[in-house]
Amino acid sequence: MIIEGAISVKSALENKRRVIECVYMDAKKKTRDFQYIKHLALANQVELKLVDRSKINELASGKSHGGLIAECQGRSYQNFKVLDAKGDVFMLDGIEDPFNLGYMLRTLYAFNYRKVILPKRDYEKMEATILKSSAGAFDKMDVVILNDSYKNLLTLKNNYQLLALARSARAKNIFSYDYERKAKLFIIGGEKRGIEKNVLKIVDEELYIEYPSDFKNALNASAALDVIVTVLKMRGLA
Repeated sequence: MIIEGAISVKSALENKRRVIECVYMDAKKKTRDFQYIKHLALANQVELKLVDRSKINELASGKSHGGLIAECQGRSYQNFKVLDAKGDVFMLDGIEDPFNLGYMLRTLYAFNYRKVILPKRDYEKMEATILKSSAGAFDKMDVVILNDSYKNLLTLKNNYQLLALARSARAKNIFSYDYERKAKLFIIGGEKRGIEKNVLKIVDEELYIEYPSDFKNALNASAALDVIVTVLKMRGLA
């Protein structure tokens, strides 16, 4: 796959979540970022090619690469051992749009979350978009892929309080809910599919975002996440 732009390439080189086969750099461009990335590539024994901009345009899928791309393999993912209940973690369930997924990872990283859970899916074709839209956060975080969300979450339930964002009769107001000091696992579903029904059956609590208006529709997943992390930060829980 091809990843594009200084932020994506720098994150991939720094965090070593994927095998990088070659870095292509515009030979005429001289910036501090380019010099640093050149240093990283050489230090990691990654092939570096200084080429004409037309070569990069030929390999890239878009025009926003800024004269820098890298050819690489898919990233590695982490197993359950990183989920040690030493901090809260988010599961992003059924987020179809890779841009939205990237934006959500960027928000989580910005608010100091370093672990995220995703349901089983082939992410390789969308990794370049996720990495770019997350401003590099995708390769900075531990990402755990669940093979079976229901069974895996039952296991995690021993160490985490499972909280799902869902509008239902039993859901409690996210702004007034009395959060436990136990490590929390927040589950946020996408706009189309939402959270799996069998997963909702095993969560400890369902929470909803109360609006100060008569608006009836749900926020999109990215906006909902922004609200949650802001509430947790204001309550001293993030």
